Amino acid sequence: MSHHMKKKNLILALALLIGGVSASLLMGACDRDTNCYVQVSVIDETTNKPLKGAFVKIDIDSSYVKAEGYSDAQGIFNATFTAPAIFNVNATYEDGYDEEYTRTNYYCYRKGSSNIRLKEGDTVYTTVLITSDIYRQYRN
Repeated sequence: MSHHMKKKNLILALALLIGGVSASLLMGACDRDTNCYVQVSVIDETTNKPLKGAFVKIDIDSSYVKAEGYSDAQGIFNATFTAPAIFNVNATYEDGYDEEYTRTNYYCYRKGSSNIRLKEGDTVYTTVLITSDIYRQYRN
């Protein structure tokens, strides 16, 4: 085999190797999970136990809601986002009726909040403590 032919084969082998490495890197990048995950634990400050049925809202400000729903039996609410961001996490727990306000159609609730910074491909864990303070709101 001539020197020129060996050089040509070496260049071809290097091109195939570089192409294969590039393709595998690109394929790996496509498979990488870039979602951002949030797990909110809602805890009753008075009992230090999880609260089932707390309404959780994740937003940038109160008018730009990104996720909302209710905590499960373990007091957990999960959400998935497609990009990193900083969010507020607010939770409210309806806590029965106040006798004085029942006649006037008010309901009582307790609340708590937290802030989170989402990271690409990671799960962020946060705890929202529902305080003992009781708030009243008119039920429409």
